[in-house]
Amino acid sequence: MKRIVLLWLAAAWIPAEAKVTLPALFGDNMVLQQQREVRIWGSSDCGEVALRTSWSAETHRAEVRDGRWEIAVQTPTGSYEPQTLTVSDADSETTLHNVLVGEVWVCSGQSNMYMPLRGYTGQPVDEALPTVLEAGEYRDRIRMITLPKRDAVTPQRDFEGRWEIPSPETALRMSATAYYFARALTQALGVPAGIVSTSWGGSKIEAWMVPATLAELGYDVEKINADPKVEPRAKCGLLYNGLIAPVTGFAARGFVWYQGESNRREAPHYARLMDRLAAYWRAQWGDTKNRMPFLYVQIAPHAYKQASGIDAALLVEAQSDALERIPNSAMVATTDLGDERCIHPSRKRPVGERLAAAALVKAYGRKMPDALAVRFAGAEFADGKAVVRFDNARLGLTPQNKAVTGFELAGADGIFHPATGRIVTSKPMVEVTSPEVPEPTAVRYSFRNYAPGNLSNTLGIPVIPFRTDRGK
Repeated sequence: MKRIVLLWLAAAWIPAEAKVTLPALFGDNMVLQQQREVRIWGSSDCGEVALRTSWSAETHRAEVRDGRWEIAVQTPTGSYEPQTLTVSDADSETTLHNVLVGEVWVCSGQSNMYMPLRGYTGQPVDEALPTVLEAGEYRDRIRMITLPKRDAVTPQRDFEGRWEIPSPETALRMSATAYYFARALTQALGVPAGIVSTSWGGSKIEAWMVPATLAELGYDVEKINADPKVEPRAKCGLLYNGLIAPVTGFAARGFVWYQGESNRREAPHYARLMDRLAAYWRAQWGDTKNRMPFLYVQIAPHAYKQASGIDAALLVEAQSDALERIPNSAMVATTDLGDERCIHPSRKRPVGERLAAAALVKAYGRKMPDALAVRFAGAEFADGKAVVRFDNARLGLTPQNKAVTGFELAGADGIFHPATGRIVTSKPMVEVTSPEVPEPTAVRYSFRNYAPGNLSNTLGIPVIPFRTDRGK
C-alpha cells in the first residue's frame, strides 16, 4: 500500500505534457477573412509548429521563438462550406472545426454597440423576438466572438471567449447592431460574415487609444490614469490594451465604431481623436493604404441633460468633421432613431442595415447611389428664406408635399426660431421659412440634443444634423 501511494505521488509531480496552443480568437466556428493572407499565431514549447488547412494540400511551418509562433496562410474565396485548420508540434496537435471563410469586421464602441438583442433592463430592442427565433437560419452564415469587458495597463495577448453560432439562445447575447450588420452583409454578399465584437458601455475614446498618441495630443496620461476618480473605461489606453490588443492583426475587412456619447465635453477635439484612433488601428493591422474602411455611427439623439441643449449636437458635428479627416470612412446617420428618454434607442436594425449599405459602397465597390448619409452641401439666403442643398440625395428628398420638421432659422440677432421646410420637387433642396425671421441669415437642422427631423432621401436615410452659423 505504501508503495502505491509513493507511485501516485511521483506521478503527480510529472509535469503535464506541453501542447501547442492558440488564443481564443482562433477556435472552432471562427470566420477567416476570404482571399487574404491571414496570420495565425499561438504558443508552443517545441522548436517548430506546422499548420494544415482543409482547403490546401500545403503544410506551413514556422519556428518557435521565445515560446511563440506565427504562420501566414492564404485563404480561398468565401463559402458556406465548413473547413478545418490543424496546428501541431512535436508533442501535440489541435484541430479547429467548422471554420468558415468569408468577411470579417471588428465592431467596437460603447453601450449602443454592446447592447445585445435581448436588450438592457427595461430597454428592449425592436424586432428582437423574430430575429432570435430565425437566428438558426444563419448558423452557417454568421459567427460572432465577443470579448468580455477587461481593462489592462499593458497590452494583452488573449481573452476568455469563443466564437458563437447564432441560435435562439446564443443570438440573445450578441450585439444587436453588429448582428443586423452581419445579417445584411451575408445576404448581400453571399458569403459568411464574422464579427469580432469588442465594446464597453460608457467608455471614452481615450480608453481605446494608446497613451503615446494621447501624449502627443497634449494629454497628461500619467495624471489621468492615476486619478482614482477616473473610471478604467475612461483612462488612457486601458481598453485598447484589454480589448483591442488581443485581436490586433486578425485579418478583417474593416472597422465599425459606435461611440461618442461619453465624449460630449470633448467635442472640439473629437474629430482629431477619431482620426488618430483610426490611423493607429489601421497601422496595427498593417493597413498602410487605408484600405480598411472605418465606418461609424452618429451618436443617439437623446435629451442627455436637456433636450434643447446642443452639447450632443456639437459632438455629431465633430463626427461629421471626421469624414474629411479619415480616408475611406463613412458616417451612418441616426437622426430619426433617437429616444428622448432613453439613451439606448430600440431600433438597432436600421443602424446595422445602414452600416451594411456603407460597407457595400466603401469596402466592396457596389454602385449604390444615395446609400450614404445625406449631408449639408450649402445654403443661400434671399427673399425671406433659406434654400438648402444636400449631397447623397440624387433622386430628391422626402417627405414630398408635407412640412419638413427639424429646421430652425435665425436673423441678424442670432436667435433661432422653429422653421418650416418645403422640399423643392425632384431636387435635393429645401426652402426654409419662418414668420418670426423675415430676413434669415443662418439655418440649423436637428441641431439640438433631441430634435428629431423627418428629412431623408428616397432610401429613407436621414440628414445628418448641421448648422450654418458655425464660428459666429
